[in-house]
Parts: sequence; structure tokens; C-alpha cells
Amino acid sequence: MLGLQPTVATTMKVGAAFALASALYLQPYRVMVVMGDSMEPSYSSHSLLLVEPVSPDQLAAGMVVIVNRKSGPIVKRIAYMPGDVIQQARVSGQWFDMTYMRPATGKQLTGITSRRFVVPPNTVYILGDNQRVSYDSKHFGCVPVSEIREKVCDQRPFDILCTKGCPAQWSD
Repeated sequence: MLGLQPTVATTMKVGAAFALASALYLQPYRVMVVMGDSMEPSYSSHSLLLVEPVSPDQLAAGMVVIVNRKSGPIVKRIAYMPGDVIQQARVSGQWFDMTYMRPATGKQLTGITSRRFVVPPNTVYILGDNQRVSYDSKHFGCVPVSEIREKVCDQRPFDILCTKGCPAQWSD
């Protein structure tokens, strides 16, 4: 009888580990790591995010989502939804969103070609919070909603692991 106890204990440990691993794999929430500065100050590089599945009908402007690009997943904020209008200006042969253009002086810009761009159906226009470094829809255009399968739930439970501390808005 004594010879069977390690086998029973080992079997129970393996079973418990398998059950825990299965439960973690099957639950809808995942932890992701932010790489890069494109979402600062909202999410710093190396911050951990809790993400959950999202369907196309749940998407909304302002939502932070994970976009599955061919080069890998990226974290961005939905800025415009299908049908939304974006005012753009043509500068040096490229179209720029006027949302983030700030003239250096109060003078009127003349000789600039502008257009109203409408976000096509089944696509969204995504932007990073840090416009100076973000590679987003300004560069590669609208993203099909089929490339978005997850949204960020909350970062707070994990930010206690970060060395920079919690964002100021959490102390309210």
C-alpha cells in the first residue's frame, strides 16, 4: 500500500495541473504584452494587457483593440467607424488626416487640396495614441473588421508589475 501512494499523489498532481491548464486555455481572456511606444501614454511598452474576444457588431469608436496584421498583432484605438467622415489634406502627394494637423501659426492655409474621406463598410480607421511614432491607418489605410478579434479589457490588474507605476487617472 505504501508503494502506491506516490503514484496516486503523482496522478492527482498531473490531473490537477491538466485541469488548470485546460481551464486557462479554454477561458476567453488572454494576457498580451505591449511592444513599442505607439499607445503611450495610455499603454507603455512592456505593459501587460488583459484582452477578450470581441465580435464585429460590438466594435465602437474609442475602443482599444488587437488587430491581427500579417506582420503580427498590433494594439490600436478605433478612431472612426464605417460611414464616419475624415477630413484629409494632400501634402507632398500624400493624404494626411486633418484631425492631428496643427498649423504653426494662425494663418489660413492656401493652395492645399482637401477631401472628405468616408470609412468604407466593414472597415475601421485605427490610430495609436502616440501620433508621433504610431504606424496605423494613416500609413496603411482602413482595417477590415475581420482582422479584429479581441479588445482590451483592462490593464490595471497587471500594471502593479510595471516599474513606472499606475497612471494618474486610477487614483481618482
